[in-house]
Amino acid sequence: MLMEEKEKLRRWVKGWDETGKFLEELRRKEIRDSNLAEIIPLFDEAFRSALWLRKAESTSGLVEFHKLMAKTR
Repeated sequence: MLMEEKEKLRRWVKGWDETGKFLEELRRKEIRDSNLAEIIPLFDEAFRSALWLRKAESTSGLVEFHKLMAKTR
């Protein structure tokens, strides 16, 4: 790999590192500034919808887990 390409990759990685830090701080600020009284009912509606749409499991998954583990031996 040429030195120019390595330098270009370093700058690209540094740019994304800085962007990641900025986005993380933005996420934290939005969480701090959010109004929980407005947000909790929205999550409640989403949760109830998921429960309504979710198909009931016929098993706990333990048998399938054991089958999977047996294959890995």
